[in-house]
Amino acid sequence: MFLLSFNLKAQVFSDKIDSIRTQYKIPALGIAVLTSDSVLEMNVYGINKIHSDSKIGLKNRFHIGSNTKAVTSFIAADLVSKGKINWNTGFFSLFPELKTTQNEADFTLVNLLNFKTPLTSFSYDTDIPKSLKMTGTNQEQRYKIAKYLLGRKSVDKNEDNLYLTNLGYVLAGLMLEKASRKSYNLLVEELGKNLGITFQFGSPNVKDKMQTYGHDSELNPINTENIKLNWLLTAGNLNISLTDYSLFIQNYLQGIQGKGKILEQNVFDQLLFGFPKFSFGWFNMTNDKGTSFIRNFGNANGFMSSVTIMKEKNLAIIILGNVSSGLAQEGIEKVFETLEEKYHK
Repeated sequence: MFLLSFNLKAQVFSDKIDSIRTQYKIPALGIAVLTSDSVLEMNVYGINKIHSDSKIGLKNRFHIGSNTKAVTSFIAADLVSKGKINWNTGFFSLFPELKTTQNEADFTLVNLLNFKTPLTSFSYDTDIPKSLKMTGTNQEQRYKIAKYLLGRKSVDKNEDNLYLTNLGYVLAGLMLEKASRKSYNLLVEELGKNLGITFQFGSPNVKDKMQTYGHDSELNPINTENIKLNWLLTAGNLNISLTDYSLFIQNYLQGIQGKGKILEQNVFDQLLFGFPKFSFGWFNMTNDKGTSFIRNFGNANGFMSSVTIMKEKNLAIIILGNVSSGLAQEGIEKVFETLEEKYHK
């Protein structure tokens, strides 16, 4: 009787999550709730592509957009711990030929990864002139983009004294490649091997039509890559399955307890809490109840991803969706509130 009651409650909860997905027009949704040593909830709902009968599965992959920044920062921390580069290494010490009269100060790796560097805006909708011929490898193209954008006017600081632009991560990625003498793709692949997970690049459906499709705000499937996302690779162009992403995030929970893989406990603490407002890919936030938490939100090429880490509760909540719209973002927040209510006791 107890097992039957438990199963009924689980089904009711699952139906509630799926009803939110339907109400907020999200074709596919993935959720996971983790502690440092267990998975409290993991499920996927919906379909890979609108108007199809291809049901989403746990092996399906989601683009994580700006949550790539945590991966890049993790790689940076690993290279620093190995002595390949220093947090205070300056960008122009590695690329002196790119220094301009507008850039008097050297841009350090730590400041680039924490929105502390005055740089121009750069995202997947930034206008890049056609006269800037983008040929060569992705790495060579990112170098050309950096050279072009370094001479342009910086964004203004926000109220938290942050320069919110992806360009810092593009520059940091170039530094990591030069210091390690490896491409960013190889660095990501090596990290995945060490953690027992698989990252991939770009939108999952472009290489595999049976994989998850992103959708625009009108619920049109997106069938092509945005070339600018290749230039933004180190800031926001990875995809991963919910199961593998859960292992990556769970490693943070383990890491701040001194049980994580690859990095030491003090490094995990630095990554999550080293800066008061934004720290190595994570925003430090406080809700209206005064509870502090770590979060980032990804939004690119028809996908959205939300990750929240609550240190005091030893809890992480992951929500992945395959549509980019204001309505879907509201739905993802509604799913978060539902999961938080159940597990954040």
